[in-house]
Amino acid sequence: MSTANMARWAHTHNIPLRPRGGASHHTALRAPEQATDAPAILRAAMTSSNARQRLERFAAALPCSTVTEAARALGIHQSKLTTQINRLEKNRGRPLIERAERGRRMQRTPFSRKLAAAAKRLTGLGGRL
Repeated sequence: MSTANMARWAHTHNIPLRPRGGASHHTALRAPEQATDAPAILRAAMTSSNARQRLERFAAALPCSTVTEAARALGIHQSKLTTQINRLEKNRGRPLIERAERGRRMQRTPFSRKLAAAAKRLTGLGGRL
């Protein structure tokens, strides 16, 4: 059976499929369940199996002066960290940081402070924030 036919069959029978290149099927299916256990402010951000990683990286970026500096400290590319922060901002519908400009540090928004505090309460992130 081709991939397209399998996807069509699964859609017809209301069977969710994991996204291509994503985590395991079990992990992808558990993401919405885990979101209901998260604090209300984090639920919209917990939309995929990589949500915890995005929150951890966002929290790690907060004390840094720039996104580039934060990415270096995390050992990832700046574009990847920027993409993850942008996805969090899109999921929450609000800006989380004011990007650094020449001669000015990256600043947290008041909403990002609330988000970081909620992430501390989320199991597994408390010690890292």
